Amino acid sequence: MNTERHCFKCGEETLRTWDELGDDERELVARLPGSGDYSKDERKAMHRWCTRCWHEEVENQPRLA
Repeated sequence: MNTERHCFKCGEETLRTWDELGDDERELVARLPGSGDYSKDERKAMHRWCTRCWHEEVENQPRLA
């Protein structure tokens, strides 16, 4: 199992990049509470999302062990 691709919060779903999200999922991501903390371009380039619990992970964010 590639733990870097799985959500540390729910442990089940594979984290997806912006390009891997569908149109409806992108619309949902744009409305997440943390969406105002980063520019849209930065989120597209450096963030990944869990489509089960909608956790948003920043690429350079430290991961909990």
